[in-house]
Amino acid sequence: MRYKILDLAILALSILAVLILFAIFFEKIPTQNNTLAMDWKTSWASIRGGDLQYLPVDGLRFPPWSFVPLLPLGLLPMQTAWGILAGVGVVILVVSVPRIESKAFYWLSIILLVISFPSIRNIADGNMENLVVGGVLLILYGYSSKHIYALVAGILLATIKLQEVTLLLMVVALYVLLTWTPRNWLKMGLWLTGAIALSLIWRGQSWFVALFGLNYLKYTNSIIDISVFAALRRLGFIPPFVITLLWMAILGITLFAAWKSRTTLSREKAGMLIAGSLLIAPYAAGNSVLSVLAIGIIPLLQANRLLGGILIVLVNLPYLWSSDLLYNFQAYYWTVVIFITWAFLAWRCLSATSPHKAHLGASLEISK
Repeated sequence: MRYKILDLAILALSILAVLILFAIFFEKIPTQNNTLAMDWKTSWASIRGGDLQYLPVDGLRFPPWSFVPLLPLGLLPMQTAWGILAGVGVVILVVSVPRIESKAFYWLSIILLVISFPSIRNIADGNMENLVVGGVLLILYGYSSKHIYALVAGILLATIKLQEVTLLLMVVALYVLLTWTPRNWLKMGLWLTGAIALSLIWRGQSWFVALFGLNYLKYTNSIIDISVFAALRRLGFIPPFVITLLWMAILGITLFAAWKSRTTLSREKAGMLIAGSLLIAPYAAGNSVLSVLAIGIIPLLQANRLLGGILIVLVNLPYLWSSDLLYNFQAYYWTVVIFITWAFLAWRCLSATSPHKAHLGASLEISK
């Protein structure tokens, strides 16, 4: 017991040291007259002084229940808080990598995730995607261990970007109803409903205005929207009914794969559900590729180096692009990457439920 306490103390001190180093480093980065921390500048302005404020245009759009843990950062200078947010994000990414027998490949997986283009982009922008990753990890742990409070905390945190966990939450809710006792899922539902209800009483009205008002018109179907509807509509030559059929196919295949492999919730399945949610969402942005990478692609890489390696290359190709290319075509590119990832992960989930397909899938596995 004493050794466990000592280990936890060392771990806590190590994380604290990392956050301090990040804060000191980020304090020295110039952020005026450039796009560095562009997302965090908006978020920090909305929580400056430790209070949460929504604006009708160009302000915070995250739900109030998910942003409460970040309110203390509003008491710090913008760049100090940005550094702490980046440090927390890196810690979450490191923790998210599954441990495997090969220590060398385990550490390589961590490096590939932390220095990936989506990761560096999220740090540079000061985006909240790492918090979604942390929330999903808590959801997976809470469901598998039947830990009510971990699952509730995970849902509250992951829904900071509700559009990318919609299908995951639907499936988790069904699985909980199928596998948990009525007492446990009722208790979970009460805690979750209470937390959300209190936050909506506190800031719900202003959040709805910020979410569904001029902000919705500005960002939905914009040049940064990576959802299937937005990407195909921007092309201008695809009939609406074709887009609708594709949307329905993605939804149907995703739910079918989740049902065929029901009550099991693997990392790859969670990655498929997140990818599917992004594709059918009314709005999604390229920063969300990080969650698909951390939750689904990295575990896929550890299990199947061919398929995972292909996806790792794809998510890092934008490192080679010019700024003009990134601005004009990045959203289209991420739609394609998310679609390919969704297809790979859906195939993997369905393969696990079919003896013939499982044998075919195993033949593609590359020995560690």
